Amino acid sequence: MSFVSPVNTVTLDCTGNVLPNAMLLADVDSTKINKLLVGTQEGELLIFKSNRNPNDVQLWRRAQGLGFITAITVGFLVPKANEPRPIICVVNAEGAIHLFLLRPNTQRSRVRSAGGTANNNRNDSKFQLYGITTLSNDDEQQQIQPAFSQQLICNPKVLLIQDFHETEKQLIISYNDRTIRIFTSMIIEEYDGRLSGRILLKHIFNVADQIHTLSSRQMHASKDYELIVSQPGGNLLRFNPNEESVRIVASDITNHTATGWTEAIALDGFFDDTVYATICHDHIDIFSSQLNKILSTIPLSVTTGHLCGLRQLPATKDKYNQLVTISSVDGDTFIIDRHSNVIRFRPPLSSNTVFGSGSDSMTHSHFFDQIQAFTSGLFGDNNTFCFIYVLTHNDKIIIVHSIEISSTRTTNLLTTLPKTISDEKFKDAQSISEQLKDLLHPHY
Repeated sequence: MSFVSPVNTVTLDCTGNVLPNAMLLADVDSTKINKLLVGTQEGELLIFKSNRNPNDVQLWRRAQGLGFITAITVGFLVPKANEPRPIICVVNAEGAIHLFLLRPNTQRSRVRSAGGTANNNRNDSKFQLYGITTLSNDDEQQQIQPAFSQQLICNPKVLLIQDFHETEKQLIISYNDRTIRIFTSMIIEEYDGRLSGRILLKHIFNVADQIHTLSSRQMHASKDYELIVSQPGGNLLRFNPNEESVRIVASDITNHTATGWTEAIALDGFFDDTVYATICHDHIDIFSSQLNKILSTIPLSVTTGHLCGLRQLPATKDKYNQLVTISSVDGDTFIIDRHSNVIRFRPPLSSNTVFGSGSDSMTHSHFFDQIQAFTSGLFGDNNTFCFIYVLTHNDKIIIVHSIEISSTRTTNLLTTLPKTISDEKFKDAQSISEQLKDLLHPHY
């Protein structure tokens, strides 16, 4: 068994509910330092940064008036860019997509020389040019504006940016109407820093059931990628959306409850081959690359119900040293390694204790705030690994960091001791058992 040490937490304020796909950790300004992005149903995009002290987390940038935000992603959306820069993509329930491009402070002189209007005050904390926000190194909160907006199709659920060959960037969106749409990005960055162009529809795929989660995996043999779709009831689909004759591979092993939600991700190097992890109800299944065999079933010891997150931790130098993290709405968090070792802990979320009379069935009951969004990964200047939870009822974000996991694990004596020694020990134990039986129940 592995053990989790006491953890530290940071609590942030967040006005409005947050959907599961509207929170992520990403490098938004090419500094190789992840920021925390949160999109609310009130139309706010909040970007938090962490300084060298993991407990010092501040609201760094804010955008408002973006509508009911359903999903956020960050990636390189400009094809053939000389200097690729990460672009923040925010989509709302009405289908409008907003793009944000943040420039580090070191690029300010380059933007001005391209025709921007310079500010003579060298201590200015913000420089805007056609919606492009140039960032300074101060800690002052700044308002940012979209660099590009376009109306797409309403009711989006999951948003991905995917490289397709070297000359094409694709935007992948799954919708609540059981469709997946692939868009080609025709966005270009002008010489003066503006974003222009269009996002054009390329493919439409319809599936027979609701889409719960959508993820992608770059295939090593080529520059193509595959989509991994999870659906309620334990179903898992994967396919290459850019094949001329698309072949969809589906899992036909459905031992899950019909009402259970499923989340799925691809695990490169988790075993000797790429496998797929699906989670539903109270266990996690590791599927083979062909989805025709369950390699391993890992029980989670509790019924987790609707899950908020199935995440893969950042890969280390050892490609087999990977972990998968899971969180349920009740706050139960699981960490699983490739040896099927499971660590379960409950983060120190806020709770209220209700005290009643002796006859009251609710005496000493604990009501924990439910989790409505979850993510995990590296955050801040020190690349600190964190679990991040958004609570349902009190508009709070909980960041759990400084997590230490010991390498102590239980082992099986049957495999550790030589067979001759274990046989002798079992014989001794059996003899002692017979003696105790005669002592407690003598025969007269």
